[in-house]
Amino acid sequence: MTEQLYILFCESPVQANKVDEDFEDQFISAKENGFETLLVNFDDLTSIDKFSIATKRIKPVDKLSTVIYRGWMLTPKQYSILYNDLLSKNYKLINNIAEYQNCHYLPDSLKFIENVTPKTVFQKFDNENAIDLLIENSKVFGQKSVILKDYVKSEKHDWETACYVENASNIDNLKQKIDNLIKLRDKYLNEGIVVREFVELNYLTIHSKSGMPLTEEYRLFFCNKKLVGIYNYWEEGEYNLTKPDITEFEQIATRVESKFFSMDIARQKNGALIIIELGDGQVAGLPDKTDINEFYKQLKICCC
Repeated sequence: MTEQLYILFCESPVQANKVDEDFEDQFISAKENGFETLLVNFDDLTSIDKFSIATKRIKPVDKLSTVIYRGWMLTPKQYSILYNDLLSKNYKLINNIAEYQNCHYLPDSLKFIENVTPKTVFQKFDNENAIDLLIENSKVFGQKSVILKDYVKSEKHDWETACYVENASNIDNLKQKIDNLIKLRDKYLNEGIVVREFVELNYLTIHSKSGMPLTEEYRLFFCNKKLVGIYNYWEEGEYNLTKPDITEFEQIATRVESKFFSMDIARQKNGALIIIELGDGQVAGLPDKTDINEFYKQLKICCC
């Protein structure tokens, strides 16, 4: 008998027992493709004093069953709470706690992609000298341009003020933009700061709202080492109708210690493809032009 598979979505913050409207299309497609659906209260899960009731509407099952979370980003600690709570009800999230962090935090994923991604340094914010240490480590870039992000997200829509640094050797400018990033990320800052070599990518257009440059990038999803799909990352700009050859990245995916993850790739100005980053597949967003029904159809195939 085929195992029943579950997708766990975030509950609406304003209406109990209803899916968050941002995930409504995915909720419908998941059900249409044979997944059972569950709901978790995201606000409770991420609350200091209410996390224990986040899954109160989920009833235990008799047989250990696989569940895939498709919702808003969680810190590893929050994911750990969800993982253990669901396990007590006989549901096992597709990625264990270590596998989640492997792809959610860029520094943790470097061991899988270091040879095919831009040069990267990072520093955890666990002491008062963290920024000074990061500045010191950034000297490896010399006068090259770099981009900034925390362990998970950048502020790329504040491209000039908190993401792109034209010359890494300009210490004052580098420090100012790190400070800007920290202020913008505020309480959502993930662990520490990452500095990465800026690589010239194949240009598409300028973002209509933020003014940031959009380049030829793709998001791939893998489940159980199999490709779920490849999707144009941006909704603006003219992509080639023919998707790139991703044979190399499918081989790399077999070595990533995660059962469900995303992989963002991009074409450099010289035509070569590189990996930008990995992400846990449960919290990685679907690009705007994704055929959602086809995504869940292929996800079901890869899960079986």
